[in-house]
Amino acid sequence: MNSGKAIDSGASLKLFDFTGAYRTSQHDPVEGFYKPCLSCANKYDRAVGYFRSTIYLIIGDAIVNFAKRGGKIRLICSPALYDDDVASIESAYEQRQARIVNAIQDEIDQMIEVPDGAYPTKVLATLVFVGALEIKIAVRPGDHGIYHEKIGVFRDETNSVSFIGSANETWGGWHARGNFESVEVFCTWKDDNERERVLRHEEYFNQLWNGDISGLEVISFPEAARLHLIQGAYPTLDDIDIEQLQKLQRKGRTPLKHQVEAITNWEACGKRGILEHATGSGKTITAITAIKKHLDDDMPAIVLVPSRLLLEQWDREVREEIPLAVTLLAGGGNNGWRKGGRLRGMTSRGTGFGPRIVIATMQTAATPFFRSRVTQGDHLLMITDEVHQSGSTFNSNVFLIDSGPRLGMSATPYRYGDPEGTARIFNYFGQVVLPKFTLEDAISAGRLVAYEYHPHPVYLTADEADKWKSESARIRLEIARGKTDDGGKKIISDRARMMIIQRSRIAKKAKNKLHLAVETLRDSYEDGQRWLIYCEDTGQLQEVMEQLTAVDLRPIEYHSSMDGDRKAALEWFTKIGGILVSIKCLDEGIDLPAVDHALILASSQNPRQFIQRRGRVLRKADGKSIAIIHDAIVVPMSLEDEPEQFALLKSELLRAIEFAKSALNLAAGIELRGIAVRLGLDPDTLTEDGIEEDES
Repeated sequence: MNSGKAIDSGASLKLFDFTGAYRTSQHDPVEGFYKPCLSCANKYDRAVGYFRSTIYLIIGDAIVNFAKRGGKIRLICSPALYDDDVASIESAYEQRQARIVNAIQDEIDQMIEVPDGAYPTKVLATLVFVGALEIKIAVRPGDHGIYHEKIGVFRDETNSVSFIGSANETWGGWHARGNFESVEVFCTWKDDNERERVLRHEEYFNQLWNGDISGLEVISFPEAARLHLIQGAYPTLDDIDIEQLQKLQRKGRTPLKHQVEAITNWEACGKRGILEHATGSGKTITAITAIKKHLDDDMPAIVLVPSRLLLEQWDREVREEIPLAVTLLAGGGNNGWRKGGRLRGMTSRGTGFGPRIVIATMQTAATPFFRSRVTQGDHLLMITDEVHQSGSTFNSNVFLIDSGPRLGMSATPYRYGDPEGTARIFNYFGQVVLPKFTLEDAISAGRLVAYEYHPHPVYLTADEADKWKSESARIRLEIARGKTDDGGKKIISDRARMMIIQRSRIAKKAKNKLHLAVETLRDSYEDGQRWLIYCEDTGQLQEVMEQLTAVDLRPIEYHSSMDGDRKAALEWFTKIGGILVSIKCLDEGIDLPAVDHALILASSQNPRQFIQRRGRVLRKADGKSIAIIHDAIVVPMSLEDEPEQFALLKSELLRAIEFAKSALNLAAGIELRGIAVRLGLDPDTLTEDGIEEDES
């Protein structure tokens, strides 16, 4: 029996065969659980940390029909209180009440201002106005925490279903395109254990509602805030336009101002160019905006990505935003494109074929076999995500595909220390299209959280310094043997490049970084925080795991070759918190929005890599208002005694000083500039050079 499918007609929760758990991407918690429950229940109790009216974009007419049948919702949630608001909870009642009212009114105004948020908020107001939804507010007096648990109970006349899990009552909590969430489900009719579990959940919610839980104060929704909300309500439920909700559901996300401007300027450049947009800019949605316009003319598109993870991510995004499009995946274990003339047909010119999108990894698209089966020409739109990776020697074979419109995207499209690869990219796609969207822009726009940056000087051991010196001598000899270009400058051979990359790992795996990790975590880690320790390789990861375990810090490991369940590890980390020790996750496109603290041990000398890593740590998440980044900076004791470490110091300081500029704590930049001056360097004259370290 399929989960969420009714057995026969009749308004009873028992008619549905619910599974024991629903997880984003593995099940459909909305169609399989949430909507079926609303279709039969007459009461819905929900206690949750965060609530947003955009939930009604997901459940749509199901909530309206629930209310029309006389269904009632009791909702307990936490207001968005700032530190001074929380501190005032212990002050006079009138002052506390005023602050809560102001916080709720601000939340209402923000819900209305969110793109496509006004109408769902109007639905929310109507539900409150007609008495279908009653809200109470939970606060923790005398504490700086918030009410953050998540529990729900659906009831019909005789049966109940309860659920607990990580999902908030928000769009991001339930939608397949939102956060990775899970809920466990219990039914009164299944067995005695589940029945007892549901009854305990019902009893606990009633205690919450009545304010009988110690350490928590549950108050009625303030009348002033209620009046502020219902001023936008319809007179009756019948006045709600169900088609409007459904239209918003089908519509997908509305492009933001900077996204619309970017596509407009790209079109003005002949539909050729590169978007230099940082993490948090919504590059995927910007590109999908261009794809939609191209598909409207019955023309096909190809999207190129550097990894399997991004291939899967793009597939999900396209299915959500352009549900009528036919997609064909190539690479990452997907071989169906090889059959017959599928790839040729998916990229062919002509009308009547419908919207078609090929999503391929660069490694696959660069092969002669793939290129020979693409129907090339000006009818074909080429989108390349993380475009800097397309400039490598092998990947740049994708530039042999002749297309019409071309759009590349990257936070940093220039290849570090690889002018030839950078030139290949810009020759194919064209120049950077204005406006750029920087990390600072993303933070100012509220799409990323602000951050503190704490660089920690780390010194090589004597053995490591000797090895660095020896490797430097070998590199100089290799370069001296090499050819020169027309200007007389030495050409760095592939062998020399690999030697430089190998030498950089001496600094990345410096032994003193282990001591830094232990000291930083032991001094700063607190229960409930979510720390990411970013390592160079599995060897360093295991050493960090052992050192932290030895001081009772109980870290969790996460990497592609681990023995355990990677998804379960991330789910546990997101829900409970702790210390996650990982490699590569920030380079492979894995977003960990829950991370609020990071210690980067594998600190790349490549500014682009560090920009990407920093941006992913700054992703927004419920309850997260700031991120704190610790960074291990390898510096010599003295350049007079260790002159061969000059290149290392310069590259380390260059990106560290740059990233300190955007941090909340300006002292970090002052400290770094002080290190440069102490070692005899002028921080204002440092320039970028080096070798690209992410060859595909």
